[in-house]
Amino acid sequence: MRYTRKLFLMSVCLSAFIGCGQSEEKARLELAQKNIPYTHRAFIDNARQGSVDTVALFLKAGMDPDVKINEGQTALEAAALANQSAVVKLLLDEGADKNVKNKFDGTPLMNAAARGHVEVVKLLLAKKADVQAPDQQGMTALMFAVYMGNHTEIAKALLEKGATVDARDASGWTAMMRAAFKGHTDSALLLLEKGADVNARSNDSDTALMVAAKNGHAETVKNLLARGADVNAQNNTGQTALMVAAKNNDTEIVKALLAKGADLNAKDKSGKTALELTQPEEKSELAQLLKMAASPAVK
Repeated sequence: MRYTRKLFLMSVCLSAFIGCGQSEEKARLELAQKNIPYTHRAFIDNARQGSVDTVALFLKAGMDPDVKINEGQTALEAAALANQSAVVKLLLDEGADKNVKNKFDGTPLMNAAARGHVEVVKLLLAKKADVQAPDQQGMTALMFAVYMGNHTEIAKALLEKGATVDARDASGWTAMMRAAFKGHTDSALLLLEKGADVNARSNDSDTALMVAAKNGHAETVKNLLARGADVNAQNNTGQTALMVAAKNNDTEIVKALLAKGADLNAKDKSGKTALELTQPEEKSELAQLLKMAASPAVK
């Protein structure tokens, strides 16, 4: 009885194996009839183009969903980059590695977050993609979301799934600093709402306020000041937000900083004040503004 049962099971397994082989051959034949080569590149190109039926045919033909080309790109990454959510769903359902990394340690989640592909991000998060994974520069999906675009919906989704709000990249920059660099005020406010440190320092001791001031983002500067940014923080070169704004001849930001008590007498490591860092024109609006603001302090 046991011997008969064993033979029966072997027969079933063999039949399944043969059937699987025949199914793969049939799928490859169908691809050939459509003049589609059964290659890694063709598979990934079709994923990028959103050809769901063709990608499904490749998988049925035995294609490994995680094959890589070029700089380590997979079909899942290509689909995520191109916002092909239907293909992303298919690949994930068929077992594609949700955390697969390319040559630069970038993941599909990072690429989708950077480009604002909300549906793709949600699909990846539903499969528990790693929200904390860093690329070779230490950048996370959250950093990409607030830096490459003002993608607040994605940032919120990442934070709700456990992304660390004050994670740091290789330069010591946080997501807050990345948002400030681009003037993405909505993202900065969301990060603050979720507990981001408004006075976090980079490896060079820059703060989000300094970064926003240096890049001329007045709205971001004003919002950071309103939420407790240290107006007189100094970086490794001794410069303050006021100094960088003065150097850039940015009157609006200088006014905002002065209104919050920026120190006119602070000096950088070369011994210069904000006034001494302004444009050389004696009659410039900014130079006159700084002189007037300093005059009450002159004894």
